[in-house]
Amino acid sequence: MTETRAGNTAAAGPNQGSPAELAKQQINHQMVQEGRRKFSNHLEDTVLDYLHNNPINIEACLATCNKLFGNVVNNPDEEKYRKVKVSSNTLKNTVMMVKGGEDLLLHAGWVPRVVEMERYWVFDAAPDSVRFGVLKEALHLTERALHTVHEKAEKKRKEHEEKLHNDSAEKERIRLAIEEDKAERRQRAELAAAAAMATAAAPAPSAAKSSSPARRSPAAPKRR
Repeated sequence: MTETRAGNTAAAGPNQGSPAELAKQQINHQMVQEGRRKFSNHLEDTVLDYLHNNPINIEACLATCNKLFGNVVNNPDEEKYRKVKVSSNTLKNTVMMVKGGEDLLLHAGWVPRVVEMERYWVFDAAPDSVRFGVLKEALHLTERALHTVHEKAEKKRKEHEEKLHNDSAEKERIRLAIEEDKAERRQRAELAAAAAMATAAAPAPSAAKSSSPARRSPAAPKRR
């Protein structure tokens, strides 16, 4: 089957292919477009849902999908590009971080498989299949969505950086206030201690009186 961009079948010439073959191509083309519609709807309605998904996470998810899809489309005979471990940190930290990310793989034609006792996402469709055509369409839609989400992700990143900066400035202000309060408390404590020492060193009034010599009362005159 001859395909145009993203899975569309080329129109056959007047002398190319039997009516049955032309009908099959038309049916395949319609199935590819139906797959494209489902992928697009899921992408727009679920993945690009900025109310529930962070734009930064969406961008990371689409970037990973774009790489996965592109590797297969551009290297259809390379088996190494046709499977990825479910436990992959790349998938867990990008695609699976987004609501609807896993279903995005399913709508693009990827399927979960167990290979040698380990779970994988696998794309096992032939280059001339409908699923491969849907994958091409998914690649095209993902690339287009990446351009639109990048601006939102950059804005979100800047807001996050500004918040971190403001939080850091506020924490520094609080730290300085605490240090200043500690210094004032320490100074007051030192002044109080010095005053107490000065008071203890001064002689008490009662002690001063007891230390002065006692006066003798005048003797009474002797009687003759």
